[in-house]
Amino acid sequence: MELTASHGTGALTRTRRLTTRLDPPAIAAWTLAFSVVSYLALSNGGYDTIVRSQVGIAVWWIVLLGALAGVLPARFGVAGWTAVGLLAGFALWTGVATGWSESAERSTIELGRVAAYLGALVLAVALQGRTAARHTINGLACAIGLVTLLAVLSRLHPQWFPDNDHLEFLGEGSARKLSYPLNYWNALAAFTAIGVPLLLGVALAARTLLGQALAAAALPLSALCIYLTISRGGSLALVVGIVVFLVFVPRRLDALGTLLVAGIGSAILVSAASQRETVQDGLPTATAISQGNELIWLVAIVCGGVALLQVAIGLAARHLERPALLAPGRRAVLASTLVAVVVAGVVGVAAGAPGWMDDRWQEFKAPAGTIASGAGTDVFSRLSVANSNSRYEYWQSALEANATDRLKGIGPGTFEFWWARNGTTGFVRDAHTLYFETLAETGIVGLALLGGLLAFLVAAAIARSRRASPVLRIWIAAAVGGLAAFMTAAAFEWVWEMAAIACAVLLLAAAIVCGRDEPAMGADELAVDESAAATPRPLLARGAIALLAIAAMGAIAVPMAGALATRDSQSAAADGRLAPALEDSLTAERLQPYAATPRLQRALVLEQAGSLTVAAAAAKLATADEPTNWRTWFVLARIEARSGEAVAAVDALRRARELNPRSPLLGGP
Repeated sequence: MELTASHGTGALTRTRRLTTRLDPPAIAAWTLAFSVVSYLALSNGGYDTIVRSQVGIAVWWIVLLGALAGVLPARFGVAGWTAVGLLAGFALWTGVATGWSESAERSTIELGRVAAYLGALVLAVALQGRTAARHTINGLACAIGLVTLLAVLSRLHPQWFPDNDHLEFLGEGSARKLSYPLNYWNALAAFTAIGVPLLLGVALAARTLLGQALAAAALPLSALCIYLTISRGGSLALVVGIVVFLVFVPRRLDALGTLLVAGIGSAILVSAASQRETVQDGLPTATAISQGNELIWLVAIVCGGVALLQVAIGLAARHLERPALLAPGRRAVLASTLVAVVVAGVVGVAAGAPGWMDDRWQEFKAPAGTIASGAGTDVFSRLSVANSNSRYEYWQSALEANATDRLKGIGPGTFEFWWARNGTTGFVRDAHTLYFETLAETGIVGLALLGGLLAFLVAAAIARSRRASPVLRIWIAAAVGGLAAFMTAAAFEWVWEMAAIACAVLLLAAAIVCGRDEPAMGADELAVDESAAATPRPLLARGAIALLAIAAMGAIAVPMAGALATRDSQSAAADGRLAPALEDSLTAERLQPYAATPRLQRALVLEQAGSLTVAAAAAKLATADEPTNWRTWFVLARIEARSGEAVAAVDALRRARELNPRSPLLGGP
């Protein structure tokens, strides 16, 4: 009997150890972060409505099944529910805003976007409630590191990758700016910059020396990627992310050592790239491919050297006792920081920094074309020019749009229409800043909800970092560093609309508000934890999550289905299959009875078929759905002209010109 009991106890212990090693929530947290972000990034950044919507529905299905099975909601805590509530409130306000928007179609698409992002946050918070922050950070770091590697390889060895249709659209002038796979250089730079604090966190706190070495090795590659994008905003986001990471991280000396080693490696790679003009040109010539192959070998050597040095740093941190002088307390660090800030301020004033900053501000505000364009051959030459490339004008216009209704705004997704009527330059879809665009389109209420979420995350990071364990503080530092990089990039670019970037940030948000340490548990403690995890969730909370999932999937599915039907119609029309094209456009209309695009597509198909009277009727319905969209009026004018209705055609064309007076297509300047 005694032998049997002992054997049973040993088997139970081994089973529990295996369960600890194979932690399903930990695997789920890593997999969610890696798979969602890498898939979206490799799908043009997730900018496309259909791709983003498919991911959103998949995530919400997991949430719904978890709620029905009693697994969700996990212990979100007050912070978790607050973050979810703020983003859910923003989604709700976006949905309500369709009632007064200039375009119900555009606003519904924005509702689907926010609903998809909300799903990523809800699922990530649920997983954080049962595991540690490390797995989410590791998954994100792996995803961003993989995308960064592929981006750099697409420049150094382009024949390994498919042809870039993006360059065919924008022209060879954009080839210098590395953009694959997100297909927008500033977005790629911001994406990479968000990953740098995460890689620093992994380099400091990974459980194995191999993990630390690989994370450190990816840092010079990240610097090379941002250099090749020639992105000033991405470079600024990188600096801000690193500084914030250093402010929050507890082991600053180790972090500075890693930064020093990675910085030397980065300098070598950037210098080597700057000396190879054909690689910078971005065109797949024979010389560029040859120089790219040289750089590949140099990247391998430099990153390998950085990895070995990081192993040495990791071994020193594990086995050498640090002198007290090199491990100052928080008060000493705070006092030193304040002294450094004061000294830097005094030196800056003495050196004429205020005047220099005023000159740069005047450059930033100057209209496009009045000063150097900032389109230098590398990021360093572009940094010497402070022009905004018309961003200041976009921001002013966004504030003017908000002034029409400060509380509600003009409607989500409609800044393009406002700018076409009131702007000063050509086509612009976004205000190139998350904050002013949100204010313009959703008013003070929308900005308070979305801006409140970002402010709450920063406050939560500060509060949790003060009482967290040293290891958890590293993960929080990594997460808030990535968040700071995003907030910086979002001030200058439309990175919120890149689902890969937005989802990465919301996963970091989950780690900030709900990420936990992994406790070292004995058999009894593990049994208690497993018992708590297996406890069914309250029925009311499960029902609320299930209803939220169903509503969110509906909000995502409708614009996605309409977009699919419209694309099928466009594809069929391009092939000359007009009957299927017409049927698909009618399907899109039935799915989106409020939308102008399906009706406009039907008008185009009917025009192609020669049914001009019916086509004009469909185009008129499109103008009724979006009366401030110049495109619907332009199409109507063309159809009326072909029908011989000269007066109606002139009236429609005049209306189109009123809505877009600067368009060369409409006879503008």
